[in-house]
Formats: sequence, structure tokens, C-alpha cells
Amino acid sequence: MKTFARLKIMKPLVLSALLGFISSAFADVGGSEAIVQFTPHDRLYAVAFNGDFGEAVGEGGLVLQTTDGGKTWRHEVKAPTQLAMFSVAISGARSIAVGQQGMILVRDGRKPWRSITPITDRRLLRVSLNKSGLALAVGAFGTVLKSSDYGETWTELKPDWVTLYKTEETSDFVAVRDEPTMYTAKVFEDGSMLLGGEYGQINRSTDGGATWTPVYKAPAAENATTPPTLFGMNVRDDGTGYASGQDGLVVMTSDAGQTWTRLETGTQASLFDVASTPDGHVFAVGMRSGLVSTDAGKTWQSLAALDLSLNWYSGLARASSMQGDSIIAVGHSGRVLRLAARGN
Repeated sequence: MKTFARLKIMKPLVLSALLGFISSAFADVGGSEAIVQFTPHDRLYAVAFNGDFGEAVGEGGLVLQTTDGGKTWRHEVKAPTQLAMFSVAISGARSIAVGQQGMILVRDGRKPWRSITPITDRRLLRVSLNKSGLALAVGAFGTVLKSSDYGETWTELKPDWVTLYKTEETSDFVAVRDEPTMYTAKVFEDGSMLLGGEYGQINRSTDGGATWTPVYKAPAAENATTPPTLFGMNVRDDGTGYASGQDGLVVMTSDAGQTWTRLETGTQASLFDVASTPDGHVFAVGMRSGLVSTDAGKTWQSLAALDLSLNWYSGLARASSMQGDSIIAVGHSGRVLRLAARGN
């Protein structure tokens, strides 16, 4: 496999038209084909897939849907909310979306979205759902919600944040780390769970969220008073995964989140999400920046060909189809970026 540093853009960006309301731009990026689809909608915050079926959610109840692994999208009937939807998870026919003011929406297949009575008014930033119906929704001020019935009912977990984030500093400083905002979460099929967010720490639970153990703590950058925040995390079923955050932070796990290793990305940009495919492709996107690796994160190259300097992408997910895997990114102005191994 070629190292990232040797990869060059092979083709210029070419504008073309797709059927329906989406136009696109194409580039060859680091051994992968990248197609940017422009949809005339508000910003999109998150995307999730179950095989080649996917949903992207965003501002004001916006929902886009695909049934071909992200190659084409259609505007779904608007969800019953005017609030921003920050995350969506799919397992089987069940979808769960979360967002502002503790909003939780669920639906099965093509049935209409339903509102679940909120148990918090704090914004929920990420939701994860496994095949058994165990779900975790996390958000502002240490909010952690758990469901065991595919999102129909929820209870609030109360991790001991002060103990989890205890430092050698003064007690006043420790208090600042009480109720840290959680930006990302993962529920595995065995019931174990991961949380990540402020202060660059990943916490793991194996007892349904009753207790948590730190499994990764990012060091503070030079001249920084606190560690970088973690924003995104995606772990595949084979246990390999990545988490990303401020200051170009990307960490990798090969054992379903039990241990993590920091990777050198060569950037100080904020990376809002990261996702990977089994063939070693890893994509990270964020504020006017993007990175790609073709060797499982050993080396990285900027997605400069896509001209992300004026754009940002906030959500990533892996789509699987008969033609192979691809990574879908969504972002502002309804942009959908599809990254796939060349030939897929």
C-alpha cells in the first residue's frame, strides 16, 4: 500500500449534475474517489447507516435518506420538530435522533417520526444504538441517558465526574471538570459503552453505566491549560476504531475501546468526526479541514483537493453495499461528501 505522503491528486475537480436536486463535484483523493453533493438545504449535523440505508439529520427537522450507500439522497418528510437534530443512530428498522432541548425522536422504517417525552432540557449531541436495543444519548453538562428498549424509555445515568476527571491540581480546578460536556458515545453489542468529550478523556463501562473507568486521557497541548476536547468517535464491529477532536487529535483502538493510541496527524485543526473502512482508509473532517489515511492512520494527507477552506463537515459514517464500503460526511449548507476506495 502506498504511503500517504506519496499520494497525489490525479484528476481535477469537475462539476457535474446528478438526477434530482443534488449536484456534485468529483476529485481523486489519496487513492479514493470523493464526490461532494450539494443539496439546497440547511446544515446537516450527523449521518448514520445500516448497510446501504442511511439517514442524515440537521437544522429544523431536516432529514435526508439514501438507500444506495449514499450515492443518491432524497429529502424525507420533515421530522416533527423545529429544533436542530445533532445525531442519529440506526439499528435494524429503528432510528433514533437527538438534538436541542433534550429532544428524542424515534421511528421504524418508513413510518413517521415520533417524539419521546424528554427527561432533560439539555442539548443531546450524540446517540448510539446496538442491535439489542441498548442506547446511549449524551450531551451538555455531563448529560448521559440510557435506554434498553430501542429509545422508547430513558433513564439518566450519573457518572462520578469529579472522580473520573480528578487531577493533581487544586480542588477549585477539579470543580471545573464536574459535569463535562459529552460529545460522543458508543454502545457495543456486548453491552459495554464508551463516552468521550471535554478534557480529551474516553471513559468505559462494562456494567450498564453503573461505573466508569478512564481508558484514555489526552495530554494538554503546549501552552494550553486543558487537554483538547474529543468530538467524534466511530468503532467498527471488528473492534477497530478512531476518535477525533481539537488540535488535530486522533486516537485509535484495536480492542473495542479498551486501550487507545494517539496518532500523529500533522495538523492543529479541530476534527469533528472520524471514520474508517476495513481496508485501512480513515477519514477525519472538521472546521475547514479534512484528512485521509490509506494505512490505518500511520500517515495522513490533507483533503486539499476538495477545497474545504470555506466549508465544514461535522458527521461521518461508514456505508456498506454490494459494491464495497464508503464513508459519508455531512456538513453546512446541506453538503454530503462521499469518499470511497477507487473503483467503488
